[in-house]
Amino acid sequence: MKKKSKKKDNWLIKLIAPIIIAIAGGLGVTLAITTNQGKLEVKIDYSEPTIVKDKGGEYEEMPTVENIDGGGMFKDMTNIDGAEPDMYYELGAMEQVDTSSVQAFVQSTLNRCIVANNYYGAQCVSLARAFWWDYAGFDVSTCGTNLAKGMMECADDNARDKFKVIWNKDEIISGTWIVLDGKTTGHICMALTAPNGDYVQCLGENQGGIPCEGGIGGAGTNIINLSIKNFIGGYIPLDYIPKPTPTPLPPDTGRL
Repeated sequence: MKKKSKKKDNWLIKLIAPIIIAIAGGLGVTLAITTNQGKLEVKIDYSEPTIVKDKGGEYEEMPTVENIDGGGMFKDMTNIDGAEPDMYYELGAMEQVDTSSVQAFVQSTLNRCIVANNYYGAQCVSLARAFWWDYAGFDVSTCGTNLAKGMMECADDNARDKFKVIWNKDEIISGTWIVLDGKTTGHICMALTAPNGDYVQCLGENQGGIPCEGGIGGAGTNIINLSIKNFIGGYIPLDYIPKPTPTPLPPDTGRL
């Protein structure tokens, strides 16, 4: 089985490091993430890495994660003390991302630390905020909870006329933002595939990627094989829903 060789990319070492720690210390790994508001404990439960095949026919390992919790802190506009509303509306627009397609979003965010001026630094909701602003033109909300898992409590406000809200994990398609439960904050990420059993490939932030530098805390955007056993609900961008193939018209024979 052939694996990709990227010896020059030290980010790969950082990416695989949590997997090695997981194998050595059991399935549960707790990462202490320092943000501008102090330390947060991010719990990532790893399992055996998944082997995936890319378009070039080569194989690579992808971290398989059973659960993520603790890295989904966020402050909604209504919960920011002393912030001017006009100023706050601009916060999410300060990260440049490409939402024209799922692949374009992956390419414009992978391995980056997306802060999006989140009060708590580079959290999983920060990536969602950057997407919401670029794609929908309005800010994402955790419905006053400050937690990623709270995002489904005001689904209509988060969706408006830009997203389809789903509550059944069988409806997940590529490009769906999935919200997962947890004992503390829960998690949100973008599914890149439909469910394969109880797992999807998910693009997300603060889920075991490259640690962010410069004191902003959290970890950069990466792709993992993630369990959806704690699925609460999700948002499908309407532009990402495949259009039905029109039924071809029968050939015109000239006969009535």
